[in-house]
Amino acid sequence: MRDARHAYDAVLAHHRALLVLSAALLALAMAYWPRFSFDASSDTLVVEGDPALAYYQEVAARFGNDEFVVLTYSPKSQPLFSEPTLQHIAAIEGEIEALSGVARVFSVLDAPLLESPQIELTALADGYRTLRSPDVDLDAAKTELAHSPLFSNLLSSDGQTTALRIDLAPEPRLDALIAQRRAQRLDSANVDASERANVQAAYAEERAAYRERRDHLIASIRDIKRHHTKDADLHIGGVPMIAADMIDFVRSDVTLFGSVVLLIVIVMLYLFFRRLRWVVLPIVTSAVTIAWVVGWLGFLETPVTVVSANFISLLAIITISFTIHLIVRYRELIDSHPDTSHAQLVAATMRSKFAPCLYTALTTMVAFGSLMSSRIEPVVDFGWMMCVGVLASFAATYMVFPALLLAVPKGTKSTNIGARRYVTETLSRVVRHHHRRVLVAALVIAATSILGMSLVSLDNRFIDYFDTDTEIHQGMRIIDEELGGTVPFEIIISFAPHTPPSVDRDDDFAFADDGDYPERYWFTPDKIEVLGSLQTFLLADPQIGSVTSLANMEMVGRRYNDGRPLDGVQLALILGAMPDAIRTELIDPYADPHQGELRLTGRVKETGPFLDRDALLASIHAFGKDELGFDAASFHVTGMLVLFNNTLRQLFESQTSTISYVLIATFAMFLVLLRSVKLAILGLIPNVLAAATVIAIMGYAGIPLDMMTITIAAICIGIGVDDAIHYLHRFREEFAVDGKVVEAVRRSHGSIGQAMYFTSITVIAGFSILAASNFVPTVHFGLLTALAMALALVANLTLLPSLLISTTPDVDSLRDQQPETPP
Repeated sequence: MRDARHAYDAVLAHHRALLVLSAALLALAMAYWPRFSFDASSDTLVVEGDPALAYYQEVAARFGNDEFVVLTYSPKSQPLFSEPTLQHIAAIEGEIEALSGVARVFSVLDAPLLESPQIELTALADGYRTLRSPDVDLDAAKTELAHSPLFSNLLSSDGQTTALRIDLAPEPRLDALIAQRRAQRLDSANVDASERANVQAAYAEERAAYRERRDHLIASIRDIKRHHTKDADLHIGGVPMIAADMIDFVRSDVTLFGSVVLLIVIVMLYLFFRRLRWVVLPIVTSAVTIAWVVGWLGFLETPVTVVSANFISLLAIITISFTIHLIVRYRELIDSHPDTSHAQLVAATMRSKFAPCLYTALTTMVAFGSLMSSRIEPVVDFGWMMCVGVLASFAATYMVFPALLLAVPKGTKSTNIGARRYVTETLSRVVRHHHRRVLVAALVIAATSILGMSLVSLDNRFIDYFDTDTEIHQGMRIIDEELGGTVPFEIIISFAPHTPPSVDRDDDFAFADDGDYPERYWFTPDKIEVLGSLQTFLLADPQIGSVTSLANMEMVGRRYNDGRPLDGVQLALILGAMPDAIRTELIDPYADPHQGELRLTGRVKETGPFLDRDALLASIHAFGKDELGFDAASFHVTGMLVLFNNTLRQLFESQTSTISYVLIATFAMFLVLLRSVKLAILGLIPNVLAAATVIAIMGYAGIPLDMMTITIAAICIGIGVDDAIHYLHRFREEFAVDGKVVEAVRRSHGSIGQAMYFTSITVIAGFSILAASNFVPTVHFGLLTALAMALALVANLTLLPSLLISTTPDVDSLRDQQPETPP
């Protein structure tokens, strides 16, 4: 360590070269800024490698991709079932269908009219009418569609809102590469490294192209919607739009609130230090750090997701923290040694803070590195992004900050810093005179936190991510309450597959025409009865909005059979008479006779008072097993509902593993730095308590665990450990002066305590402004980060010194220690 410091002193002697090197790295990073991107795809909401994801993709390959966007349409003046309105819907549908990336659009205009006037189902082959047909009785069509088991979810209960379902085109090349990656993971021992690298490179390239196509498609749908709002109220929903809006809100928050936070930080720095240099240097150093990391992410073509979008704010926290500690130390040295040269003061400042800053960086990297134990790819990416970012922050702090400081004249002696020591001096008095009470209070808080942590839930809903006055929230509410729900799920039931009858070549009737759809004989009443029973069970749950299967079609057939269930012959006749267009729409998405599978699709509401995905899925599995008699191999529930629920469960498991990992790794780092088991334990206790308190407050406040709040524990411990390292490092120096633990605490509060206070208040003020966001996870992130900073500050300025006083005896032999010598 001493050799490294001497080498660094030599480097500082050439500070202009440091500036040139920093500028060169900045220019290189800026060259890759155009390749920096955000990923708004719904894939970021699921766990890569999840077996349920693999099964979901297999089902999508057989039955078709279930990614769809819903566009709701409510006419402003005309009735919905009027010629001008239907023409307007047709125009919108035509524009959307023409977009690249749209497989098809289905609306009330495309629904077969079987009762307007009534036609026999066996006559469907001769043609059928829709709202596009001439001379349609619109009143009769409205009545039919409003009560149709097949298409009732296209209309709201009042008949004034309809939905256009926009099915997105599949991505066969991307799906094939995903399958290749999955196969390589399963057979990793036999896969060549170069082959794996080639597949990964191809996947990354195709993934980037897919993101660009999807972003363009979503933007085009939004443009079409905006152009047609004169005559109708339009809202967009669906999982792809939710994912896109989530990243749009985050991107907007980064731009808008980033500027506001920057302004607040500038104001706070000036209020604390009253020198322009102490405002400019931290801001420039932070900006360089962020620019380097953004360029690095652009070079790697690693997109930012909802989880990792706040990395810029966090890097600003860490870099400003480093620089404030350096500023306070420089001001202390210039106060105590005013005659020392500027270069010596800068070198002494950087030397004295090298060890604590280095170990702070390492422990913070350990804290964020713990996120890489997750199986959720965006969380893993966020972990290593922050590790790289913290490294860049440390490098910028020790390259840019001293080089810029040496480029300006020597500072003057501080005259105003003492006026702002009231908080730290007050906390110092509390600790020195009431340290036992502090310990008792900590025990009470710990007990309360344990209870609060048990209340943290996974009950989070997409609709709760958005403020009530946002367009996406309003659209989701309309779709949920009027048009059948938001989050899709599927149930796949396996039977014996269809087998063509064997052909006897000597039979004169062997080659008789069996119709255009011989698979129709596979559809038997007992299979339809299973679907009907399952559908009845699902619709009895208020969390379920809509359910569709072949049972819906059979309900239509009953209207032609005096309300009685159809027998096997009737089913076969109807299915054989269906034209290809109706069969493609009503049969193929819900049955695969050759695989022996029936498919039921549904959507879950998010606007109810409570949504317990885990309990809902458990009840569906239990019904399939106990009531319908299917084993796990024959009864599968899949879809985004399952995948997102698996993500939430993985988040909960990751929280435990993340905290365990970070505690063990941080303890090891403390042990290396402090060379004392006691101090390592004492340094951890306040920060574990602070993290537990933050999570407990989440539990008491009803803030659920999601892909953003999972990072709070790592952030809290990472930030808290930074404070603990700086405090313990300074405490050891002060304790070595006279061996009096109480005096060492007093002096530590007056020195490093100030830096901790300035850093925390600056960040708390900046992040609190995020409470004004319309994106609720950003609000939670801002407030919880500010809370984490406040708790870490209080814990490390009260509980930590109280523990030190209670466990560290005075050492008389150190009382004659000489005062600090000039640098």
